[in-house]
Amino acid sequence: MPKPSGFGAFTIMWVGQLLSALGTRMTNFALSIWVWQHTGSATSMALMMFCGFGSTVLFSPLAGSLIDRLNRKVSIIISEIGSIAVTFILLALFLTDSTQLWHLYLVNVLTGALLAIQGPAFGATIALMMEKGKFLRANAMMWSVKSFPVIFAPAFAATLLGLTGIKLILLVDGLTYVVAIITVLVVTIPPVPGQNREKSTFWQDCVFGFRYIVERPPLLAVQIVLFSISLLAALAWALIVPLVLARTLGDEGTLGLVQSIGAVGGVLGGTLLAFMKPPRRKMLVVLGAILVFSIVGRILYGVGDGLIAWAAAMFFVELTIPFIDGLAQTIWQEKVDPAVQGRVFAARNFFENLSVPIGFAAAGPLVDKVLEPAMRGDTALADTFGWLVGTGPGSGIGLLFVVVGVLGAGVGVAGFLNRNVREVETLVPDHEPEPEAKPLDRQPALAD
Repeated sequence: MPKPSGFGAFTIMWVGQLLSALGTRMTNFALSIWVWQHTGSATSMALMMFCGFGSTVLFSPLAGSLIDRLNRKVSIIISEIGSIAVTFILLALFLTDSTQLWHLYLVNVLTGALLAIQGPAFGATIALMMEKGKFLRANAMMWSVKSFPVIFAPAFAATLLGLTGIKLILLVDGLTYVVAIITVLVVTIPPVPGQNREKSTFWQDCVFGFRYIVERPPLLAVQIVLFSISLLAALAWALIVPLVLARTLGDEGTLGLVQSIGAVGGVLGGTLLAFMKPPRRKMLVVLGAILVFSIVGRILYGVGDGLIAWAAAMFFVELTIPFIDGLAQTIWQEKVDPAVQGRVFAARNFFENLSVPIGFAAAGPLVDKVLEPAMRGDTALADTFGWLVGTGPGSGIGLLFVVVGVLGAGVGVAGFLNRNVREVETLVPDHEPEPEAKPLDRQPALAD
């Protein structure tokens, strides 16, 4: 029986990734609870996230070279097998009651390195498995892998923690990786046309993706826009929870409801993206989504002082992210030769993940040392912006959200004004696969 191929094969792989992501989210939730119970330190939790994102940044150039040197199936399976090994090592530590905090930091470093392979490998696989017109639907499906588990994983993990503890969660997580590997093995992933056609050293491959982007000004301009909005998003992302808790005096119920409504927006955005007709000018939709994300999702969140405003802001944040990420990813898949997508997408992965630790590192000190004290009392900052964000607990965080929203809107407007960004789809031609070589017709033998 032939193996499934095309969009059907991708759907099978997507199911495996969805289950795997659910298991991973459950593990992350359980580990966060464990760290908080054993340390009571927000810094320890932030450092875990920093280890994961920092590792992805560090290993992205190496991962790009690996992806383009191997076939896509092998690249994906390597990342999944590595994830299984890390999960079961962690399970062994908990079974023997020998888990220490530094173990979790190391686990996040290893996991981040494996994600540096997995993300670009899947992005590069989409262009091989289906027709160009279906790229957008596949990207929307991959976005749902990020959003669906956010809704269900905390409840599942909390239930299992209460009944059996963290060990069963780790076991389930490991088994979901096994399912993900099976879904990859049972489908057909076409070979990469022209792979390894140009011989280069490993280190040349590591910088290839960066050079590829820099040498194409429209793609470089688009990447600058995406990095800028990602950095601003990360700066505020670290403060989404503290703002609500500060302004509600620790009301966890309000916080949970805000996050749940936001997750619904993410699911709706991914669903709309999956079934909509691909727009003719995708980049214009991306820039429009950036404006909505910044004005409604960030400024409203900062000036809001209640459940309705925060929930509406989070709903539009999560609603617009699939359009920004999914449409932008589709543009790159259409423009870049599949033979080099591993290296180019790894370079993009480097910049996008680099924004997260920078944003996290800057957000805390900026709020704790500067903005919150300056918004409490008789200061020039409080006199200027107190009418907008208040002067009580959380007002400094609210002001940061407003600033981030204004800067994000500025990024969107700058994108509209920049021809390289606005017209990237016409300035950079789509990659067209080379026609297959046809064998020469046999000529009849001449008669004697």
